[in-house]
Amino acid sequence: MSFALGLVGCGGMGRRHLRGMERLHKVGRLSFDLAAVCDVMPASAAAAADVARDLFGGAPVQYHDAETMLREARLDGLIITTTPETHTSVGELALHSGVHVMVEKPITLTVAEGAQLVRAARMAGRKLAVAENYRRDPINRLARALIDAGVIGKPYLAVQSSSSAGENVIITPWRHLKNRGGIVVDMGVHYTDILEYLLGPIDRVFALNQIVDAQRKDASGALHPADAEDLSVGVAQFRSGAVAHWLLNMAGRGENHFARMVYGMGGTLGIPSDRTGSPLRLTLRENGQDRAVADDDLLALAPDYHLDPVTAALFGGERLTTYALEWATIDANLLAIEQADFVASVVEAREPEVDGEQGLRSLALVFGMLESGMTGHMVGVEDILSGRLSAYEQSIGATP
Repeated sequence: MSFALGLVGCGGMGRRHLRGMERLHKVGRLSFDLAAVCDVMPASAAAAADVARDLFGGAPVQYHDAETMLREARLDGLIITTTPETHTSVGELALHSGVHVMVEKPITLTVAEGAQLVRAARMAGRKLAVAENYRRDPINRLARALIDAGVIGKPYLAVQSSSSAGENVIITPWRHLKNRGGIVVDMGVHYTDILEYLLGPIDRVFALNQIVDAQRKDASGALHPADAEDLSVGVAQFRSGAVAHWLLNMAGRGENHFARMVYGMGGTLGIPSDRTGSPLRLTLRENGQDRAVADDDLLALAPDYHLDPVTAALFGGERLTTYALEWATIDANLLAIEQADFVASVVEAREPEVDGEQGLRSLALVFGMLESGMTGHMVGVEDILSGRLSAYEQSIGATP
């Protein structure tokens, strides 16, 4: 029996997910049918249906409101790629209709709404996945395998640091508005997720945050208001005792930079920017001397490293140390992996890799950074998840 999938949100992110489906189709791993697409803008829904027709030979039914789609279309699962402030209402509607849900990151606009969506999934007995793509990158999979194999010894420090964008609009103007999520949240959930993916749960965070640019300039030179933080500088403490340095500068002038490092008692692991295919940089400390490990020698140090069949088919191998693909193909591949895992989690009656609770943790960690900036104190993540600390969230004016 075919798995019937729906897509709500046919803008830029929705179109990227269609390309992910195309990649699954090309490698013979498409395990579902795109039965319906929905967008409040009829032209966007029509365009998505046209793309699907060109890619797969059959056009999904077009809808312009989710409620009608969920009532009329017989869907097994739904991918939600609308803006964050709509995730809760659309997600709950689907879950209450008996439909499994994968929602784009961040899981919701606020932590309180995310907890509400997780509860709704639990009560409905349906899967809730969060589309988090960075951890799916084969290079990040290899990094995790090397850390788990103890190659660098016990990790004690992680660095996640980046600077870019300047005063320009990042993708769309709404990403710079606090009541639509804000750019530190939009990008930050990627990095809190990858930190926990590599080194396990984070218990406490602290950051100082700023709005550097109160206006953002688009490609035409028009200015757009920006009231969400675009700079966050902080620290985190893992449950293991390791600590992390955190810098997210989305207002960076001049030279851009990206650094992701894990320091262990036996060496360091440098991890490249996501979606580049660049190799890891492993340096081992032996008898007081540092030795750089050649790329060709990495696999021998991680004998248990094997990419899953879908990832291997998309990237061309199950034990990759690097790859060379166009950015658009890399991006589509990672979204395809999310989709395949979501559908498989339903069919196989297991949890998706990034379930609602993990997606909620990623959001809570970023909110903890923002909350600590208001209180001036280190914040426990459980205090954010429980709602005991919520001043920043309440300032958004969007709690249930």
